[in-house]
Amino acid sequence: MRRPLAALAAFLALAVLGGCPKKWQNGECETSENCKDQTGFGKVCVQGRCQECGQDGDCQAGFVCKANKCQPRPECESAADCKAGRTCQAGACVAIPGACAPDLPCPAGNDCVDGRCVATPPPAPAPGPCDDLGSVYFDFDKSVVKADGRDTLQKTAKCLSDQHITALRVEGNCDERGTAEYNMHLGQRRADAVKKYLHGLGVPSVEIKTISYGKERPVCTEHDETCWQKNRRADVKR
Repeated sequence: MRRPLAALAAFLALAVLGGCPKKWQNGECETSENCKDQTGFGKVCVQGRCQECGQDGDCQAGFVCKANKCQPRPECESAADCKAGRTCQAGACVAIPGACAPDLPCPAGNDCVDGRCVATPPPAPAPGPCDDLGSVYFDFDKSVVKADGRDTLQKTAKCLSDQHITALRVEGNCDERGTAEYNMHLGQRRADAVKKYLHGLGVPSVEIKTISYGKERPVCTEHDETCWQKNRRADVKR
């Protein structure tokens, strides 16, 4: 009888010393292996608890690990992750108010200028009748209307009559030669000569005002005859 009793005692001693395998429950663990058979808990052991994940690699593609939960990967983490005209807010790329890009058009009535939507400027008004009445050119130190000037003024008179225009202004100008005072008088004579010629063409009802700018308003600043010819003129304006 002693031998069986000794064997039993030895077995009990080994059981006490080695211990029985522990049954892991309530989400506790030492390794992820301990989480496999626990229901209602994650399958990854993180600091003694069975969690859904401990790092991004524990999640499926398109998800990241946050607070031990697999969550959809955010569209962005900073504005640098977004396309032009957008910024990062709460993990999503959202349009910046007033911004524009090739794939982010502006609303109707706006143009994209340097990445910003600006109101489309209204179209320039179409030239009205007789807006450009032309200029009459003079010889040096002269105020006599020449043949080409008479042709211009005949067209002007017709336009005034056709459009029933009742007022305009003639501005006399000179080239740079001569004193300022002399050129003021010369410019006035040129403006008066144009006014007189227009009235002679049968537009006496039109109120024509004249003014001289002398040599103060050149359209050309080169010091040669070609340029001076352009400055010896009388401009007819509405």
